[in-house]
Amino acid sequence: MKDDELLNETPNPKSDQPVIADKSQEFGLLGLTTMFIILIGYNLFKGLPISDLNAMFWGYLGMAFVIKYRQEKTTTNLIIAIGGVVASISALANYILSTW
Repeated sequence: MKDDELLNETPNPKSDQPVIADKSQEFGLLGLTTMFIILIGYNLFKGLPISDLNAMFWGYLGMAFVIKYRQEKTTTNLIIAIGGVVASISALANYILSTW
């Protein structure tokens, strides 16, 4: 087999990278959301504070959409990013003040 034939038959590993990264982020967010709902339910059942969980969830969501906004430059991503970051900071402040 000639080198030209090998180049044509060898798949380009870099062409699938953005698709794989997007799928992994979608599954990661699904797993995070599922765990968040379970832990929120448990904390509410036991009467424990949920501000710490809210800060982590909204912080992750906000920063994920900051990256999406930087790539896609859509207003929706910017609004979600700002909302997530603000919600995260306020939940963190609430948690710190309630446990101080």
